[in-house]
Amino acid sequence: KVRNTLLALGDIARYYRKQLTIPVIAIGGSNGKTTTKDMIANILSKKYAVTKSPKSFNNFIGLPLTILAADARTQYLVAEVGTNQPGEIAYLSEILNPDIAVITNISATHLDGLKTLNGVFREESSLFRSLKQSATAIFDSDNKDLKRLSKYAEYKSVTFSVNGQSAIRAERIKVKPAGIRFSVSIKNGGRYDCFIPVLGSWNVKNALAAFTAVQYLGVTPKEICRALKDFKLPEMRMDKRLRKGVTFINDAYNANPISVRLVIKDLSGMKTTGRKILVFGEMRELDKYSRRFHEEAAVDFAQSRIDMLVAIGRETRHAINKLLRIKTKNKKIFYYETVEKAIPTLNKILKPGDTVLLKGSRANGLEKIISAVRF
Repeated sequence: KVRNTLLALGDIARYYRKQLTIPVIAIGGSNGKTTTKDMIANILSKKYAVTKSPKSFNNFIGLPLTILAADARTQYLVAEVGTNQPGEIAYLSEILNPDIAVITNISATHLDGLKTLNGVFREESSLFRSLKQSATAIFDSDNKDLKRLSKYAEYKSVTFSVNGQSAIRAERIKVKPAGIRFSVSIKNGGRYDCFIPVLGSWNVKNALAAFTAVQYLGVTPKEICRALKDFKLPEMRMDKRLRKGVTFINDAYNANPISVRLVIKDLSGMKTTGRKILVFGEMRELDKYSRRFHEEAAVDFAQSRIDMLVAIGRETRHAINKLLRIKTKNKKIFYYETVEKAIPTLNKILKPGDTVLLKGSRANGLEKIISAVRF
């Protein structure tokens, strides 16, 4: 019998973690945690027994359950650490006590709880503040705040970047319909050609974060690139499927300002045979900044080579109103409160050759469109 089952679960996991003698890797950050975690686990699993967080098990329940899933056969534990309120990462990090900590990036997410971008930084960076002296921090060197945070720290730091000054960087990036080719240049260690069979140009940075972490653990660059060739993205992350001649790209697991900007950029730049259509759901948990970020998404859409916007959810009205004010030309715009109300219109307008990208909050359930439309 305990006073609080949630805290008791954490206490049990903390005790169990202390009994483990295997390397423990933590992945935090605003975007790309699950993908990076899966990439690290995928690479390590080619040679070792790996226990990883299922799906996005990264909170007060999911993280302890991940730790408790490790058994005598486990050689590496790869865990995801998430947050939406101040203090959560510090608590989870203390339980996990990682040997290697990766922060993928920091951007405007969970502002309902974290309030400002500085609040997001303080919360996410607490993963590094909790590190023991023998641990290693891995991060994008383009983030000057993280760089400054680690400058006088007792733990070691290893950085990655795209065309920046870092120990490991990506070069010669080429995005193709079948995936992304890029070279990884290692300071004083040569250059290696890699390929990931996924969509989403931002996944190069996720791959770099994974590459940096796993190479630090002793896996060779050639082994890493070989393992990345068969990587599959987690569910509802740039999941491409063809239906009746229409290409659907399902990236509807979640949405925040940075991820929306990136998918608009990628969809705009795609080579397609037909029209490009963005089905845009809400960006949730943005508090007082919701209008601003939905309007910024509208401007990005207006400046893109995307032909049509189907906005779904109350918060996306800010985007629609912005588009009406700036009077976009040669673009069709629709707005609906729910997926169900949008489906009849999609049935009328979709035709073979179209590419439809779904991007929005988990609450909108945009993925239902793929199976529901009967065009």
